Amino acid sequence: MSTAVITAWSAVSPYGTGRDPLAAGLRARAEAPASAGPEEWTADPDATARVVPGFEVRDALGKVGTRGMDRLTGLTAVTVRELLSGTDPAGEDAALGTGLVLGIASGSVQGFMEFTKSSLEGDSPIDVSPSKIPNMAMNRAASASAIRHRLKGPNTTVAAGRLSGLVALDQACRLLADGRAERVLAGSAEEYSATRAHLTHAAHGTGVVLGEGCVMVLLESGDAATGEPLAEVLAVHHRVAPDGDFAGALTAAVRAALAEAGVAAGAVWAAVPGEAPGAAGEQELRVHEELFPAEVRTRAASVALLGEMAAATGAYQLAALLSEPGEPGRIALVTTTDPDGPVGCAVLRLLTDGADA
Repeated sequence: MSTAVITAWSAVSPYGTGRDPLAAGLRARAEAPASAGPEEWTADPDATARVVPGFEVRDALGKVGTRGMDRLTGLTAVTVRELLSGTDPAGEDAALGTGLVLGIASGSVQGFMEFTKSSLEGDSPIDVSPSKIPNMAMNRAASASAIRHRLKGPNTTVAAGRLSGLVALDQACRLLADGRAERVLAGSAEEYSATRAHLTHAAHGTGVVLGEGCVMVLLESGDAATGEPLAEVLAVHHRVAPDGDFAGALTAAVRAALAEAGVAAGAVWAAVPGEAPGAAGEQELRVHEELFPAEVRTRAASVALLGEMAAATGAYQLAALLSEPGEPGRIALVTTTDPDGPVGCAVLRLLTDGADA
């Protein structure tokens, strides 16, 4: 069975729109700029976040079909547009269809709060603006992006917390292996909002600087790829850490993934952790220290440069690897943990020198 390969990628990030600003920022190891954002985002004037600069949904996508569209959907739709603009054939011309798998946390929490507020403030509980209703659907961002860009293949949303990017990658590989799509766009997205800031700071403290954005990769079967393969997906494993034993579960997942990929830990060129807040992140770093030498752990940029990316973490880890120059054929690993228990990893073989990222 042919493995899946990544043939293109793009992003919308705190560095700007497109993959070039993200790749340049990661290579420079430069922290993404932090700003307070629009006043309506937070009641705390001192709060800062690493947001996509100047991003407004209707400015980025136009006024048609964007009335009431939440920020999460807008970030996703723009990233899909950026990715498809650099690929050939165009998504709508693919014979079997181009699928889309998007990883999210739970959707737009700001949208949920606005919907609930409208219901409570209206003359009756059902007195809610119709424009707010689509944002309540878990598949809102993925489906709206597919419709806007005429993607005819399978359309799926997965919600796995900080593991969402890796779970989306796994699901996309399965769709290709089963012959359900000719190509699949896979990635994850996260928005910044006042509601998300309140929830995160209540759980992990006000010192956590939030980020936002979206990264999408284009996956094709290795024996039928139309674009130049950038990386081969060798294995993806995810588990749950019982009783807070993130280190034990992650170690088992990493060893299983390396065994499936047929490579030893000593052959790993770069290992990128997910930098989760709290005990999950601390134990994850301990696993990396036990398995890999310092040069392996520091070869690729840290996703912490972008702020706490939550559901988008895994996809940004992939971007960090794809942006890092090196000899073709090098083996790379990403790991991610979520404070609620999920852990996972992916093993890739990087097939280019990364110079054109």
